[in-house]
Amino acid sequence: LIAAALRVMHPNLYWASLATQLALGLWAADKKLDEMGARLREWASVFTAVAVVCNRHSPLHRDPLSHPQWFDVMTGIGDYGAARMRMLNIGIEIVYGPGAMAVGSGRILRHGVDMGAGRIAWVWYMRDDVHEFVDMPRADYSRYHSIVSGTKNRT
Repeated sequence: LIAAALRVMHPNLYWASLATQLALGLWAADKKLDEMGARLREWASVFTAVAVVCNRHSPLHRDPLSHPQWFDVMTGIGDYGAARMRMLNIGIEIVYGPGAMAVGSGRILRHGVDMGAGRIAWVWYMRDDVHEFVDMPRADYSRYHSIVSGTKNRT
């Protein structure tokens, strides 16, 4: 579901990440790193990293290792009451209950969550060093025209 959402919201990032994973698999095969190749085949996400956060207050912050043109996906899981996600610099506060998905640039959006016990969040994101390792060009910003027309982003 998260990969499908990224495919619609930021097609260039989706395809760049798939190409990165393919290039990593080819590199592992070339270096005869069979176990790494097996783990890459098991990795069922277009994102290059995931963080699992349990029962935590997340103060307002930005993600300095993320690129501004990339999207992070934060998904609430668990049995907890309504939490609130704040995106202070754009003036948005949303109900962040179980099953909610929030997407945006972790580098640009100053975001944080207040919640109680029973909350788990899966935070999917990209690591630029993985893309750089296989010389994959960085995906540009997502643009409205590319989303509605299904074409590549234009500058």
